[in-house]
Amino acid sequence: MPGNTDLGTRLVWTELQVERVRDVPGHGSDTPHGAVADQIATTASTLDHVQNRIVELATALSRDLQRVAAGHDTALPVTNGILRTSGLDIDLLVTRRTELHRSLAALIGIYKELPAIVPPPPPAPAPTAKTAAAVPRLPPRQEAALRQIGSTTITIYKSVRHGSLRVLPGGADIKVATVDALIGKGLVDHYAREDLHRGHGLTLTREGQARYEALLAAGGRAAAARTRPAGTVGEATPSLAGAGVAVSPPRSRSRG
Repeated sequence: MPGNTDLGTRLVWTELQVERVRDVPGHGSDTPHGAVADQIATTASTLDHVQNRIVELATALSRDLQRVAAGHDTALPVTNGILRTSGLDIDLLVTRRTELHRSLAALIGIYKELPAIVPPPPPAPAPTAKTAAAVPRLPPRQEAALRQIGSTTITIYKSVRHGSLRVLPGGADIKVATVDALIGKGLVDHYAREDLHRGHGLTLTREGQARYEALLAAGGRAAAARTRPAGTVGEATPSLAGAGVAVSPPRSRSRG
């Protein structure tokens, strides 16, 4: 089809150097760039559609006028006129095209005034065995408390006399400082001090649960290492049966 039918796309290409209107950086994202880029894409596509319709009508009307100019319509009956409503349709579409072109140019100007797009930070690398080993170990008292909190639902209360937290199951003790340290490290959920005299449950956070599972895994590996059978005697020490050993003959004592 003769005529330029991609006015919107051409304008976006000229101003923003993107081949497709939906390739404008930020398009489809929930950002200021994305909001303007979405409007640019919609306006440019609508402008292309309106221009395409103008070209279709103008091409058809051109053929009719050429037939009239050549005198090839003398035998044809004229009922609704030569132009019919095509002239009015083209006028309305041209007006709409001008509005869309101005809107698209304004949107491109707004887009250019926005600050540069900051690329998102790269995703954090997946934890490896080396990274897990780099995490500092907890003190023994905190590890023991973390194991207790992770292995069962623990109810605690504050001792009025000693100012410590006592774990009801098993009668084991956890010091206030130990629980506060685990809370400070984000391993245990916070508790309400005023509720402790009634009994209060402690739970692990997501990070605390990961530490707890790591402790269990490390304990399982250590137990497996302790129960691994030692090598057999034949494997641990070389056999003397096949080895040649030189034996010196006994010396004879001289009688004197």
